[in-house]
Amino acid sequence: MSPLRLLACVLAIAAPALTQTTGRNLAVVAPPIIGYSAVFDLTHPTNTAGNPYVILWCMPQYPGIYPLTVPGLTLNGALRVDPTTSFAAFSGVFGASGRVQHSIAIPHDPLLVGFSWDLQSVDLAVVPPSVSFSDNDLALSIASVPPSSMVPIAPGSFLMGSNATTNSPYFGHPVERPVHQVTISRAFWIGAHEVTQAEYLAVMATNPSRYQGPSYPNSPQRPVESMSWFSAVAYCQALNAIEQSASRVPPGYQYRLPTEAEWEYCCRAGTTTEYAFGPSLACSQASFGYNYHTNAYCGYSATSVVGSFAPNAFGLYDMHGNVWEWCLDSGNAIVNTSTYPSSPVVDPVVRSGPDKVLRGGSYSTYSFECRSAHRAWMWPFNADYTVGFRVVLAPILP
Repeated sequence: MSPLRLLACVLAIAAPALTQTTGRNLAVVAPPIIGYSAVFDLTHPTNTAGNPYVILWCMPQYPGIYPLTVPGLTLNGALRVDPTTSFAAFSGVFGASGRVQHSIAIPHDPLLVGFSWDLQSVDLAVVPPSVSFSDNDLALSIASVPPSSMVPIAPGSFLMGSNATTNSPYFGHPVERPVHQVTISRAFWIGAHEVTQAEYLAVMATNPSRYQGPSYPNSPQRPVESMSWFSAVAYCQALNAIEQSASRVPPGYQYRLPTEAEWEYCCRAGTTTEYAFGPSLACSQASFGYNYHTNAYCGYSATSVVGSFAPNAFGLYDMHGNVWEWCLDSGNAIVNTSTYPSSPVVDPVVRSGPDKVLRGGSYSTYSFECRSAHRAWMWPFNADYTVGFRVVLAPILP
């Protein structure tokens, strides 16, 4: 009997199950959204290399633990799907990396919104004979496509920070060091541009911006500003309520401010230079005040309509200049203790510190403040007419 056939037989015999942990875990990398591919990882101990495995697809979702036993086999973990309504969606053999990845293409069909199912893995060791289940199942539900103003961002790794010289034109700072590897482990969506006055007004029924009215043409399409961190967070919470009611928020995700790492990952868009456009920034590439690369003023005296300048390689506008953008992270810039770790990190976010991170520079700042790695902080209750924000649809953070 083949290992996979044996697994099928195992799932046909019911009795009490064990519940110890097995070191196998399923995690969403990209959530199920119509028109996209849902991606998930199965991590496993490296000493299980060679074990055949299947990933069970269960419909409808099963809320508990299914009792199971097999005479002569050791069962590790617990079956969390109903074998009578399951089928083997994926199969393979564990490799030495300790990780396998699979994807499901979700058709672009609005009728699929709300469709839900469970996934759980089971693998077989021949000597000694044993069956192991992943320590969790994935309860998945298909969400509607996010608004067109949101850009999908794939997981990946990048070098965060900068070793730029402390002299002109970069004016590098110790808080940008050490340069270290950061991994963004799960897909997310980010606003193609800052939240506009029109978008803010539609959600919050108010517009605190300085640059609005007849003196500022197309002001509804300029970024909302005069935003405190708390105001930006309140907008995200209100947007969540609206989008959840429209089934546009996948399980485990939420609208929120980007973490500092997510922001820089998006700003760099795969680059390692000081700006997404190269080692220098031209006045024609972004809205900012003084250019240390040319020693000249750019002449911007107010915010610009979003999308007035070319996007970066990820299709994102105004990551340099226009308005400062709030991030989720805290810090302590007053005593300059907000330096980076030296070792690689995954999905970092800093919660401690009295102030909040600002990124990107604004129409009135110097070119060096618009660098991808430049960091600034401000008290979260302060609101300035050079400060706005953009949102992400991203994993809920602990």
